[in-house]
Amino acid sequence: MMNAVFSFQQAGDTLLSDSPLLVGIETLPLSSAHRRILAKPIIAGVNVPIADNSAMDGFAFRFSDLNEHTHLTIIGTAYAGHPFNGEWHSGCCIRIMTGAHIPAGFDTVIMQEHVTVSSDQTITLNTTPIFTQNVRKQGEDISIGSQLFASGQRLTATDIGMLASLGIASVSVYKPLKVGVISTGDELFEPGTPLPQGGIYDTNRYTIQAILNNLGFTVQDFGIIADDPDALKSAFEEALSNTDVIITSGGVSVGDADHTKTVLTELGQMQFWKVAIKPGKPFAYGHFKYLTQDGHNKRFMGLPGNPVSSVVTLHQLAIPALRKMAGETVCTQPPMQLPLACGISKKQGRDEFIRATLIVNNTGTYVEPLKGQGSGILSTFAKSQGYLLLDAEKTQWQRGDLVPFIPFDSVLN
Repeated sequence: MMNAVFSFQQAGDTLLSDSPLLVGIETLPLSSAHRRILAKPIIAGVNVPIADNSAMDGFAFRFSDLNEHTHLTIIGTAYAGHPFNGEWHSGCCIRIMTGAHIPAGFDTVIMQEHVTVSSDQTITLNTTPIFTQNVRKQGEDISIGSQLFASGQRLTATDIGMLASLGIASVSVYKPLKVGVISTGDELFEPGTPLPQGGIYDTNRYTIQAILNNLGFTVQDFGIIADDPDALKSAFEEALSNTDVIITSGGVSVGDADHTKTVLTELGQMQFWKVAIKPGKPFAYGHFKYLTQDGHNKRFMGLPGNPVSSVVTLHQLAIPALRKMAGETVCTQPPMQLPLACGISKKQGRDEFIRATLIVNNTGTYVEPLKGQGSGILSTFAKSQGYLLLDAEKTQWQRGDLVPFIPFDSVLN
């Protein structure tokens, strides 16, 4: 199977089905839990709101009293955090502030702008209220016993606020996935150093690390490794001592100096290393013999050396699998179907990811391929808003034809 060329769908399905949980669990205070992945579901232990409260500054009263009284007598005030606990009688009301608890027996609030307050501390209603108007009911937002979040959910800032509203001070989350990043190639040099003839700066390692850091992984940089099998093996062994997954850039295409496959075969097993996509055909995936604490084989992902190919394969193939290995529930959104702004053609045989931008005019929204689709032209990512995904078996599309469009998500933006 290793020598077979996988389709894009086959490669993605294989990666997800072969992505066990590789991380443990830890407990963190809410202040440190933003963007972390829940390891256990969250069940509400209290109602939110915890009691009926007022949505407005105004006056709380019993709706049924309006059948017998044209004026209501003010007998007290309720503030947020300081409820009214006095006795009350038919035909009375209390002044109430936003967020204050509604006293037992009261059921409706009228805004202060809709009443006239007399000098004898009575109010006259200037509008006809509705029963339970301006009352936030107990459990209206969250009811006790309901599941608020499922395990595998990544916590957003508003999620943290909801947890705090339940009185939850700490949560069980998955530890960050540890990912080692290696670039391979004698032609690569660090940015900021003199560039010799024939050399290029290593862009991929920095791009990969930035994307992985954005996902909350613990990323370790193992630098540039020369095209030497012994050096590569040593780098792998060093990285495997403290990572769950190793991602390399370069070294997985067909070539005498591409030693990654050879070394991986010695340290583990390659699952596949060719995918029928453009850009990004030389994408590799495999297992190391080295195990995690839970007994799972550590993973290897080999990205192409060309910058665009590296980003496309990382984004479309590696990241969904990495998220699953990190404990996150992976939800894949289907592509949008948008009309082409111009005709386009390609060769048959590979799915193609075309960087594209959106055009909006008075006839609708169209998608337009960018010029310069070479696998080394990284600048097109800054100008594009997503990919066109062109089917492997088709070769021609006309202006107005509907095509799948995959918008860039927060991973790349």
